[in-house]
Amino acid sequence: MTSQSRHPHDSHQPGEAPVYYECPACGYLTTDPSFAGRGLPCEYCGIPDGGARTFPAERLRRVDARIRRYDAEGESEIVVILVATFLESLMEDMLARIMAAEGGSVKLRAAVLDAQRSVGVRIGKLFPTLTGEQFEDAAARFGFREFPHRWRALRAERNAFIHDAAFEGARESLGKQSAEEAISLLDDAYALFVRINNRFVAGEKRRRHDDPRR
Repeated sequence: MTSQSRHPHDSHQPGEAPVYYECPACGYLTTDPSFAGRGLPCEYCGIPDGGARTFPAERLRRVDARIRRYDAEGESEIVVILVATFLESLMEDMLARIMAAEGGSVKLRAAVLDAQRSVGVRIGKLFPTLTGEQFEDAAARFGFREFPHRWRALRAERNAFIHDAAFEGARESLGKQSAEEAISLLDDAYALFVRINNRFVAGEKRRRHDDPRR
């Protein structure tokens, strides 16, 4: 249940989402506030800041704040359900960003994601198709080896609780321990997905810029 290793730049106030700043040119994400709005070159692609956006977006930060408020109020079942859904949304956004970095249009991204709705398929087939690397291997590379297993376990708990059909090991409740694990996964997800973004989104955009034939 303990959050896994982080870079010092991942640090943020306990109980809230971190703030990253996104280079509008390459999509690189950094926590360095000096980058935002000061015309400084991106530490990754070297292009001056043209109006950095923040990640997560404000609407997602509001959802994050609600989840943590439910946790403080002891609403463990709501926390687990919302975090599981939130993580699936983060993965969907990441896959869309990777496709965009490869030159995929909005219509193409929407069509691919609509055809691959299962989170298991998105993680197990779509992610490696787009990146050439298994999600488990990417997580391990960035210091989050246990994240995929923990995420699967959280989804299994959520499904065993919310589905009315007779599943083996159906859950009648989700307690504080499950909620604590969900919040820990949420914190880890930001750090992991930012690293995935910087490798497969910013990295691909820079390669395409350096080699116009791509």
